[in-house]
Amino acid sequence: MRLDVVVAGVGGQGVVSLARLLVEAAIREGFDGHLLAQSGLAQLGSPVIAHTRIGSPAKPSPKIPLGAAHLVVGLERLEALRLAPYLAPDGHALLSEEPVRPYHARFHKECYPEIGEVEAAFGARVTTWIPAHRLARELGPPGLVSAVMLGALAGATPVIERDNLVLCLRETRPEWADVEVEAFFAGYRFVTGRDH
Repeated sequence: MRLDVVVAGVGGQGVVSLARLLVEAAIREGFDGHLLAQSGLAQLGSPVIAHTRIGSPAKPSPKIPLGAAHLVVGLERLEALRLAPYLAPDGHALLSEEPVRPYHARFHKECYPEIGEVEAAFGARVTTWIPAHRLARELGPPGLVSAVMLGALAGATPVIERDNLVLCLRETRPEWADVEVEAFFAGYRFVTGRDH
């Protein structure tokens, strides 16, 4: 069993936190887990990408080659477009549908892709658009988008136990645990159509 996931978004969205939670839950289950986080300017609004490799054993290098990711998770549309080359032909893309313009795209609006352009980049591969920002706003602050997308990821793959992801989420920020778990299940429900 192996699971290679690439997550991308902009600084402040919780890209690295989402990837870290995924690896922590996998290690709890006895799998090997690797995480490689890359960012441009490590600040709010700059591109961030995280590679997670989980397995028994995981591949030795934490960097996922192009065309090899089982799942890609895009928290922001422009960064999601950059994920397309990583997704395997039989992979699944989980993408947040609401635009959150990275810093440079605020000044160059012509650079920001429409949903159709992103879909074209993924071609025939499975792509699920998630209203993550709307679901997060219904529960509280927009910072819950990463929890919504983690729940969507849990619904899209049975590799990591959903309850282990919830436990890791609760332990990471106990003061936000209840609302983050609600956000997690909002994403999970959106993908699976089931409550729990």
